[in-house]
Amino acid sequence: MILRGLFQFKAAVWGYMEEGRGARRLRILTIGILFSGTLNIGLIAALVASSLKDDAPVPLQTARISKQRLSATKGELLESMSKLSFMELATYLTNREPVEEGYAKRDLALSALVAFQFFNLEKALSASLPQKRLFALSEDRTIELYPALTEEQYEAVIRFAYQEKWPLISKGLFHLLKKRLPEQADESLVQAFIVTPEFHALQTLFQKTKAPREDAELVRLVCEGPWDVLDRLYREQSHVLDLSVDKRRSLLLSYLAYQSPTAARMLLQTDSTFARVHLQDAGILSLLEVLKAPFPEAERFCLELLHAPRSDAVWQAAAAKLYSYRGEAMLTPLDVQAVLRRFGALPAEPQQIAVAEPVTPKVPPKKRSVSATREHVVKEGENLWKISRLYKVKVDEIIQWNALEKEQLFPGMTLRIMGSGSSQGTGSEPPW
Repeated sequence: MILRGLFQFKAAVWGYMEEGRGARRLRILTIGILFSGTLNIGLIAALVASSLKDDAPVPLQTARISKQRLSATKGELLESMSKLSFMELATYLTNREPVEEGYAKRDLALSALVAFQFFNLEKALSASLPQKRLFALSEDRTIELYPALTEEQYEAVIRFAYQEKWPLISKGLFHLLKKRLPEQADESLVQAFIVTPEFHALQTLFQKTKAPREDAELVRLVCEGPWDVLDRLYREQSHVLDLSVDKRRSLLLSYLAYQSPTAARMLLQTDSTFARVHLQDAGILSLLEVLKAPFPEAERFCLELLHAPRSDAVWQAAAAKLYSYRGEAMLTPLDVQAVLRRFGALPAEPQQIAVAEPVTPKVPPKKRSVSATREHVVKEGENLWKISRLYKVKVDEIIQWNALEKEQLFPGMTLRIMGSGSSQGTGSEPPW
């Protein structure tokens, strides 16, 4: 009985203890549930408050600042790329690193190649230019972006950039020629420029106005002026074709405004009379200033100016140019008649002009020896051969005595005939 009582007491105590543990577990579970619910409610409230805050309108000033910051990132990259060389930019064509607004670095590099290095994108793609967007680098500078190029198009661009020797548009070829000078440029570069449509417009103008020039001379003419002169000619001819002499003269005067020696030479070789008659004194002085190297048309032009009713400044410049061509110092004060006599435009002594003697058919004129230097005034239709037969001298001797560069004479020109040989006349007509 005692043992049974002990067992019953022990069972009662154990039951009580188990009942206490269950209550405590229930209380802990209840507290945990309450804490979790409170935390969830707080999180939900925070999310709602955040969403309401995001939906609130952003002040206009803040929105502008954000947009400017985004544009500055792209603009700064383009500004830095504008200072890179062609090959440095070409290395970026495989760089897919994103920048902003869906653009990658290769997109910006391609735009920089086209804008700053004159890359011929249209020829690289063998098609018209793709979709493009304008991006303002500054208030007065914009650049084209090409966001829609495919992988195949980028591969074509990369091949063209690396395999083509001169992957540039006409303007880029021009700048390379101007930088390297036509005489020192690679022949392939010159040939690449010659086949451009802009240069073809220049060729056509000179050919159709019956004043064809060598390609090398036209290239030198173009490089002595800015790109805008040739580009303007091409655009005007594309709009309205004008192959008149006046158009050619206007073009040469445009290059002459940039002190082009080639334009000055061409103008005197093709339109000397126009220049002498129609140019004002200021234009004549500018023309004479750029005539550095001597050539026959330049000397003749200076002599014609000394005969023309021009200002003293023009006469002074023309005389100075003639003396500089001969490597002589000009005498001062200026004596126009003395200059003309010095350079063969007037006889040394007017009374020594040869006068035709009457010829009697039955009694031929007597031969007389010639021992002194004589002068012959060239008449219309005469040439060196006729004059040499008249004075019984050689053509080469006449050229040597008068320092002639070519067998080219003009009426009124005075030739010196040295005292050698004999003549049957006095310089009037040949005896045959």
